[in-house]
Amino acid sequence: MFRLLHPADCSTPPDAPFVVLAGSRWILRDYDQPTDAPPYSCISYAWQDGRVDHAFVAEQRMSARTVPALEATIVATRSVETWSKAVQFSHKGDAAEEDAGRDASLEAAQALWIDALCIPFDEPARSSALRDMGRIFGSAHQVIVVLSDRCAKVLGCIGRGEAIDDPTLLSLEVESWTSRAWTYQEAVNSRVLYFIAEGQEDLLVSGQDFLQRVEDGIAAYKSRHALDSLAWLEANPGLNGLEVLLTDYRIANYADRSAFQVMAAMGQRISERPEDQFYAMLGSIASTSPFADQGAEVSPAENFFHVCEAKGDFSFIYTRAARSTELGRGWRPVAGDFSPVLGGLNIFGKGEAGMVEPGHIQLHKMHFPLRGAISAQGLKLASIFSGLASAESAPDSVASCVLRKLRALGFTGCGEYLEFETGFFYPQNASSCSGDASIAVSCGINWVRGGPGLVLRRNGSDPSAFVDVGAFVGLSPKSGEPVMIR
Repeated sequence: MFRLLHPADCSTPPDAPFVVLAGSRWILRDYDQPTDAPPYSCISYAWQDGRVDHAFVAEQRMSARTVPALEATIVATRSVETWSKAVQFSHKGDAAEEDAGRDASLEAAQALWIDALCIPFDEPARSSALRDMGRIFGSAHQVIVVLSDRCAKVLGCIGRGEAIDDPTLLSLEVESWTSRAWTYQEAVNSRVLYFIAEGQEDLLVSGQDFLQRVEDGIAAYKSRHALDSLAWLEANPGLNGLEVLLTDYRIANYADRSAFQVMAAMGQRISERPEDQFYAMLGSIASTSPFADQGAEVSPAENFFHVCEAKGDFSFIYTRAARSTELGRGWRPVAGDFSPVLGGLNIFGKGEAGMVEPGHIQLHKMHFPLRGAISAQGLKLASIFSGLASAESAPDSVASCVLRKLRALGFTGCGEYLEFETGFFYPQNASSCSGDASIAVSCGINWVRGGPGLVLRRNGSDPSAFVDVGAFVGLSPKSGEPVMIR
């Protein structure tokens, strides 16, 4: 079941439940699925603290921001003038295309989806809707992000073409929308993204304009205050997370992201319930769920794992979660703390290709770096990764600076490192790299100047034993070999 809010009209039964929004009555209508519905708009906002009585279900509560977010959206998106002055629908300035684009957006504003009112409370419909969030947002004609009133000045600067000053830019650092788990998948799954703010409903900003102007504002802020990238990251983790989200929105296709790309973006985001983190990640990598009709019988974590495995992407292995005790599946994470080994970075690559075999998993392409003194190239790349304004030359100094950057990105590992010819490897646990441990670095996914890796115990032609995960910083590997892991 899929629900949308519509304005009441002459065909609405007089006894139909309704909510008054922006001076008009709105009702809920049910559809079998999003493709059966008319063009609609999704609303993305942060719940924050504060609850009020639900507008349609007496015994339930909802966010105190739901109605204000709805009313701000209605006022902004039903105005011809707002669309005309804020959005360019034709790159060539074609009048017919402009009219058609504006009319389509206005039509989609007549049907609204918002979580608090459109997700049912009864199982299995509720779990099914949560698993289907990616498709709900991906099928919408447009997604409207409603920021709090503290961000009205940000949008005002963008709308007027003015530079974003320091206090205005830093208002985004404490904006709840930038730190919530759900808002990541809501934004990156959208076909078209627009921003509005409570208190300034006559101004609407396109996602592309918002992205560009915020990036420009951050670059100018760093320059004014002579901040290197590490100092910026340590002082403004919220804005760094916003940069990651906006970059993913611009470069990634819906349902074509690796599991680790989503995990890294979600790593420092907040959710009210642990399962919401998995639902939000699931909605970022899959258009449909293999368990859509099984209610709450399959846990959100298992749902996420199965979707990844069905896609042949095993990059979800790079988490600091505990591992299965089942024979031959010691590589497989179990539900719990599913934080990635490293977050807060833009991640590239299609995923960690592999397949599950009886008694082990085979990853198709892993690189085993050579132990030894780090090369000049590896040292240079590690130094650049650290983000310091001036590069250090001594390997131990560079390794220390890299660890500081990793810590700022949420790395919780032991702090020890192994030195290779092409870079440094930082394991999660100190004891994991003792003895005959081997380090395997991903070839399928990476961040700029490095990527996640595994600590393995190799045993000739038999499958290697999984030991630990870690972060490699240096030269991103291009060549690799198949690896069997039990």
